[in-house]
Formats: sequence, structure tokens, C-alpha cells
Amino acid sequence: MKKLLGASLCIWGICVLQTANAQEKKSIKGIVRDEQGATVPGVTVGIKHSGTGTVTGPDGSFHLNVAEKDTLVFSFVGYNKKEIAVNNQTDLKVKLESSATSLNETVVVGYGVQKKINLSGAVTSVNFDKTMQSRPVTDLSTALSGMAPGVSVSQASGQPGRENATIRIRGVGTLNNADPFILVDGIESSMSDVNMADVESISVLKDASAAAIYGSRAANGVVLITTKKGRKGKATVSYNGYYGVQKATRLFNVVSDYATYMQLMNRVATADNPSNTPPFKQATIDAWKNATDRTLYPNTDWMDVLFGQGKLTGHTVSVSGGSEKNSYYMSLDYLRNDGIVKNTSQDRYMMRLNADQEISKKIKVGANIALTWKERREPQDVGSILSLAGSTTPGMTPKVVDASGTRYGGRNTDDENGQLDNPLQYIETWSRPNRQQRAFAKVWGEWNIIDGLKLQVNGAGDYFNMGQKSYALAGAIQNRWNFQKNVVAQQLDQQPATLAQLDSTNLHLTYFATLNYNKNFGADHHINVLAGMSTESIRGTLFTGSIQNFPTNNTWELGAGLEQPKVGGTSDIYKIVSYFGRINYDYKGKYLLEANLRRDGSSKFRSGLQYGVYPSFSAAWRLIEEPFIKDAIPGWVNNLKLRASWGKLGNDRIPLNAFMSLYSAGVNYNYGGTISAGLAPLVMANPNITWEKTTTSNLGLDANLFNDHFNLTFDVFNRRTSDILVRLNLSSLYGGLTAPFQNVGIVDNKGWELTLGYNNKAGDFSYGISGNVSNINNKVVKYQGNAIGTLGGASVLKEGWSIGTLYGLQTAGIFQNDDEVKAWAKQRTAGSNKPGDLKFVDMTGDQIVDGNDRINMGNTIPKWYYGLNLNAGYKGFDLALLFQGVGGVNRYYQDNWYTTGIRAGREINADFLNAWTPDNPNTNIPRLTAAANTDNTQANTFWVQHASFVRLKNIQLSYTLPKKMFTSTISSIRVYVNAQNAFTWTKFKGLDPEVSDYTQPGIQYPNVRVITGGVNVIF
Repeated sequence: MKKLLGASLCIWGICVLQTANAQEKKSIKGIVRDEQGATVPGVTVGIKHSGTGTVTGPDGSFHLNVAEKDTLVFSFVGYNKKEIAVNNQTDLKVKLESSATSLNETVVVGYGVQKKINLSGAVTSVNFDKTMQSRPVTDLSTALSGMAPGVSVSQASGQPGRENATIRIRGVGTLNNADPFILVDGIESSMSDVNMADVESISVLKDASAAAIYGSRAANGVVLITTKKGRKGKATVSYNGYYGVQKATRLFNVVSDYATYMQLMNRVATADNPSNTPPFKQATIDAWKNATDRTLYPNTDWMDVLFGQGKLTGHTVSVSGGSEKNSYYMSLDYLRNDGIVKNTSQDRYMMRLNADQEISKKIKVGANIALTWKERREPQDVGSILSLAGSTTPGMTPKVVDASGTRYGGRNTDDENGQLDNPLQYIETWSRPNRQQRAFAKVWGEWNIIDGLKLQVNGAGDYFNMGQKSYALAGAIQNRWNFQKNVVAQQLDQQPATLAQLDSTNLHLTYFATLNYNKNFGADHHINVLAGMSTESIRGTLFTGSIQNFPTNNTWELGAGLEQPKVGGTSDIYKIVSYFGRINYDYKGKYLLEANLRRDGSSKFRSGLQYGVYPSFSAAWRLIEEPFIKDAIPGWVNNLKLRASWGKLGNDRIPLNAFMSLYSAGVNYNYGGTISAGLAPLVMANPNITWEKTTTSNLGLDANLFNDHFNLTFDVFNRRTSDILVRLNLSSLYGGLTAPFQNVGIVDNKGWELTLGYNNKAGDFSYGISGNVSNINNKVVKYQGNAIGTLGGASVLKEGWSIGTLYGLQTAGIFQNDDEVKAWAKQRTAGSNKPGDLKFVDMTGDQIVDGNDRINMGNTIPKWYYGLNLNAGYKGFDLALLFQGVGGVNRYYQDNWYTTGIRAGREINADFLNAWTPDNPNTNIPRLTAAANTDNTQANTFWVQHASFVRLKNIQLSYTLPKKMFTSTISSIRVYVNAQNAFTWTKFKGLDPEVSDYTQPGIQYPNVRVITGGVNVIF
């Protein structure tokens, strides 16, 4: 009985304790939202110092049994951890704030945005912070230099209005147009017509999984530009203005002392043939040495004549704001750029308006409008003029303006070549004004049909008009003067005043609609489905006309001309229809999968071959979310993700109607003595051409360390382009017909990319460093067997080599005497070499040096690309430096300004003052010879130069004034100084190593170093 009583008391005691404990617990519920009020599923809700917890459901809600003394901990990737004491609460409304981590950044991708942490493809996002947006760049395309791994940006010219850079993403994958697909606010457009200050972000889609949603035009990569939108709240007004000066980054070092020039010419003449009479008399040379009047006896440095100091002025005003129902952003921009060459300049005006309106809780509409007006002035083709400038001498007086009027100089001595060019005369008497207008408008509507299902419809029109006049004044190139004798030194044919005019238009209409479904299934599964279609049409027109002989030099209109009227014109149309879809799935934010599919139909191919299908797949594994990995790695590893992708893309960037035979009108035929108009074939047809195809695979690793202060991204890729459209050589039996395109080429690009970055702060001092490096190996896998195709200069196409590989003879020093010449293999087809000539290696061993001995002299596509960003800030001061560079690249450099083959009436580069002579044998520069002696100037390794470079692309120092220094109506005042193309380290001897086409040696408008000062004010 006692035992039974004791047991009963124990059971009763336990029950009492359990009841008491149950009374301490209570049920609590709640819902978790983000800063915008959207519910957040999958949030971990734990009881502090306990293993008990739950996760929020698809609607962000949770239920949990807790005690009043408990504290709940809410945590989720991309948000700051939050703790809430329960106390007497039973229904919680929790708001999580986004963390400062880069993992929570959103990145623009095709037809949408994704969080950076959820990306499974190779996407690089360029951050447009205050330093970037106040850089006074004259063309947006140049702003990407050094900013993204695997992206090469080459600005080949500093000419106002022609700064548009060449962009290559992961190498050159085709023998045709290799430009990436550029979209502005989702519509194909031009980067040159986007103001830098209007840009919110730029995303570069590099692999097929990221770009496949754009299908046939994404084979060369995709650049997505998103412009700014208004933000809710009171209106904010911003002004940015700057003024700058610019000089050439580098100019030729020419022989400007005419006495030295004449002595060199005499030496060359007698070295080639001792019996030659020196062209310049000693009396002429002595007269120049002793002269004091440099108008009559000039020592002209044509670099000083042709190139001066340019100016740059820019102003941008923007207004943004909004309410609960709408937002707006508007900007006005003006740029004036006066170039370093006289009569080269551009005025540019831009206007942009982005607005949206909430019609109801489910319907939203908006519009993006942009207007651009540009006027570029130039004296015809500046590159051609600079090339002609090599055919002059320092003994020419550029120009004299006196009571007799304006007279341009010719030779000042009868010893000189009479056929000199005066480049200043071209610059001042030729003109080619160019006017460009663009009107871009996009309207869109968005309907949230049900929770998670959204329909978006977009329509856009992009109208571009370009008008250009090219005119030369009457007598523009005649009557060049000998100022010593005050007589005409050179009288060319009388040239009537001439006007050539063209006007072109381009109307690009785009429509696309997308249906997006975003759904969480429980707390672990998330799916996002996109389906869409688009249609595009591009209509172009071209009108040309010319006429001669005008009453005055001020009536430059076609209707005012009197003689030789000519007109021409054409039009074209290009259409593309597309259907596309994408599925994204993730499990617990740990396993990420994505699949894309697009079907494109292009009017550039015949019926039956117009459509191409482009799939892609990608996957990512967030290792940091695996418990067995998370427990095994240090706590300072914040993110670790592996990525893999594969996909296929297309390319149809060839001329329109390439599958058809083309004919030329206006060809006259003689039938029995009667002249009749007719047609003549121009291009042979190949109706079986189809899309170029690019297949890309990518493996990547992303890591964030030390509380996200350090980040790392590494990618390895393999990109093959097949069925490349090539024009192969035709037999001479076909006469002058242009060969048809054929799908025959294959090109590979393989490489890797690495990005590293570190940012931190110590008190008032903040600092950061980020760098990227890319290695890309380009190879032509298939072209036309053992045949070698010529691209230009010394560059060729050959299977097994890189595109544009340099091809020529290997040099082995310089002949020092006649005995060396006799002992060497025969090099010349006529005559023999002389001491001072280059030795060429007999690669075949047959004792004859000819075309069979040519070798691979180096690649013209860089193997290495670099970028480095440094920044620091302290109490209002900010310093930012941007370096860019390329490595492993060669260039064949020989032109009028840099050659050992000289003649009277041609400039001489001062580098060649060190050329071989019997008195100067210890040099690597061969002897100077007459231009007709082409042995030393044929394609050989002496003329191959290292074109690698490192450039301090931009440096900016700014200071934000303390708020107490100005009125409350002003929010911020920031002043800055900026230098672009500040310093360059290179072995290249030309004007600038940053060129868009390394296969061409040509002379271009130099790049410019720009120093500016500016102010940014926000009201």
C-alpha cells in the first residue's frame, strides 16, 4: 500500500511539473517581410541558445511554441540577422533589412534580374558609383576598359565623334562581325548614344547559359545597359559640369631639321649606288644651316603643325523623384569636344526621360524616351590626311597669310621632290560635316495577373538619321608656293568646287512580351518560369548625290551646283522573329538549375534555313549551405559556389541578301551598234548558307571571405564557333565576281578569368583594391586546308594559328660586309644584298630565301587582358585609379611614318637616325634605302613589335564639402579633378598601342590624354 502511494505521489509530481512547464510555453505566429514589404520565404526562425526552430513558409509566415522569456533569431542569406524578445507578444510583424554584402546585389540578366548569389552563368556586373558616373568620357563604350574580366575594350581614335571603342568578349570568335549584342533598357541600341551619367548598371553576359536567351545575336556576348529610374520621394536635382584640355598621348618623333634631312637623303642616294648624284647640293644644305628666316628656310615639325591642344566641356542636369504611385527620371546633357587636329570637333546634345505609373495594385505602365543630336566636323577622312602627311618634308613652309591672302607652301628648293603633299592645306580647305539624330522610345506595361504570375508587354522604336556633306573649296589642292622665290612651286589640275552628300535613315521597331511565373513550393523549393516572344524589323534607306562648280564657296547645297550632277540610292529591310523561354529552379538556395531555349528566324537566310534553335543549361551548387562542408571550413568563408554551364548560340551578322545573286544597274551593252542599258552580276549566290554556331562550356567558382570584404571569381571556358561564313577565293574564270559566303570556318577560344577584390574600412579611412586578369588562346581550327588567306598587311589566316597571325621572314641580324653577303643564302631576285641589309633565315635549307621560308611571326590577338582598380577615401576625400592593359600581342608596324625605305619628299622618323652605316655598325636598324629597294621592307620579323601595354586609364581625386559649408537647399557639393589615359608603358613605337585591329599598321587619329576639373552638385 505504501509502495502504491509512493508511486502515485511521484506520478502526480511529474504531472504537476509538466503542467507547469506547459503553462510556460505558448504558441506564437508571425510573418516576415523585406524592406519593400514583400514576404520572405525560407527564413530561419530559431530560439536563441536552443536547437529549436522553424522556417517561414511560401507566404513568409511561421508558427512556433515559445516561452515569454525566449528570444527569436531571424536569419536569411542576404539580410542582416535580427533578434526579437518574445515577452507577451503572440503575433509578430518582422521586417528584415538587406545586408551590405555583395551577395544580395541584384544583377541584370536577360529579360529580368537575379540576385548575384543565385547566378549560375558567367555574368559580370559593372558598378557605376559616383566616381564612374563623373568620369568625363566622350563615349560610353570606353568606360568598360579594365572593368570586367574577359572583356577587351580598344579605343583606336581620339577624334571627336569617332571615339566608339571596339568591344570583344572572350576573344574573337568569328571572321565576320565580332561585336557583342548591345541592349539599352532591353532594346538593341548604340552605346554611343547613352550618357554616362544616366547609367544605373551594365551587365556583361559572357557564356552561353547567360546569353542564350538572346539566341542568334548573342554569339559574341551580350552587354545589357540599364538606365536610371526615379525614386519615391521629393524631387532631387543634380548638376555635373566639367572643363578639360587634351593632348595626344604620343606623337611621332620626326626629323625636323631640314639640313639633317638633306644629308640623310644624300647618304641614301650614294649608298644605293655610288655613281648617283646626291639630290641636294651642299650649298642648299649650308644655306639652311646658316639661315635665320624660318619662313623662307623652314625646319617644320609637322607634329606641331598638325596636332595641338583640344578642349572638352560638358554639362549634365538631372531631376528624379516620385510618389507612391509614380516615379520619374529626366536628364539633359551637352558636350563640346574640340579635337587636337584643327577643324575636328563635335557638339552633342542628349535628353532622357524614364517614367512609370501605377494604375492599380496589379497594373503598372512606363516609358523610356531618349533623344540624341550630334554634329561632327572633320576635314574629310582624317586618317587618310595623316597618311598623306608622311609625304612631305621639314623644308616646306605650311602656310603664309599676308597681304596676298592665304598661301600654302610647296617645296622651297629646286633640289626637293616637286610632288609634296601639304596636309595643312587639306585640313583647312576640305570639310565633311556630319549630323546624326536618334529618337528612341519604349513603352511598356506590366500586369500582375495573380500572385507570382506577371505579364509584361514592350514596344519600342529607334529612329536614326545621318546626313553628311563632303566638300572641297574651288582650287583646294593647287598653287603650292615656293616662298623663297615667291612663285608657284606646284600647280595641280584646276579643281572645281565639289559637293558629295549622303543621307541615311534606319528605323528599328521592336516588340516583345514575356510571361513570368515565380512560385515557392513549401520552404525548400523555388521555381521561376519565363516564356516570351519578340519580333523586330530594321528598315534602312540611303540617298547619295554629288555635283560640281558652285557660284561661291558659301552655297553648299546640291541645288546650287552647276555641273556633273549624280544621284544614287538604295533601301533594305531585315526581320527577325523569336520565341524563347527560361526555367530557374533552386532547392533551399543550395542547388540552382537554369535552362534556356530560344528559336530565331532571320530574313538573312532563304526559306527552309531561316530558323535556328539555341539551348543552354547551367547549374550551381552553394557548398556553404551543406552542413558537412560548412562545419569543415573556417567561419570566415561566407560564400562558396561552384558553377557549370553549356550552351549553343548563333550569329547571322553578314550582309543582307548574301544568299542571293546581286546585280549592278546602269551597265551599258552594245547590241549591233546600239547602246542599251543593262545589268551586270556582282556577287555569286549561295542559297545554302546558314547560321554560324557557337558552343560554349564554362566552369566557375565564386567565393566571399572575411565578412564579404574579400571576393573571388574564377572561370574556365571553352568556346567553339563553327560554320563560320567565309568568302573563299574564286577562279579567275569568274572574272571580277565577288565570291559567295560559305559555312566553312571553325575557330576556338579557350581560356580562364580571375577576379579578386578586397574592401574594408578603418575609422574614417576606407580603401579597396580589385583586379582582373584573363587568358585567351585563339586558334583557327578549319579554314581551307593548307591554304593561307590574307587579312591585310602581314597578317594571315591559317589553320592551327590565331586569327591575324603575322607571316613573314625570320631575320638574323645585319650583313656587316661583302663576305657575309656572299656566304649567305641568296635573298634577292635581282642583284645582291649589300652590307647594312637584313639577313633572312633560309628555313628550308635550299640556299634560297623566298616565300617558302616564311614563318609565324606572332599573334595579333592579345593572350592576356588586365584590369586593376584602386580606391581610397578619408573624410570627404576620395581617390580612384584604374589601370588596364594587354599582353602577349604583336603588331606589324611599317608605314609612311616608320620605314627604312625612304625617298625625297617623305618624312623620316628620328628613330632611323641610328640606322646602319659603315661608321655605325653596332645597331639593329638596317641601312636606309630608296623606297624602290623593297628587300628590307618586305614582311619580316624586324618590323614586328611588342604591342603589349599597361595604361593608367583613369585617375580621379575628389572632395565632398562638409554639409555645414552650404545652405540646406543643397544636399551635396563634390569637386574633382580627373585624368584619362594619364600614363602608358609600352615598347610599341607607333602613335598608340591601344588599337582595335592589330592586323592593320595604319595611321589613325591619336588617342588623347584628357585633364579635367569638375563639380557635382545635388539639390
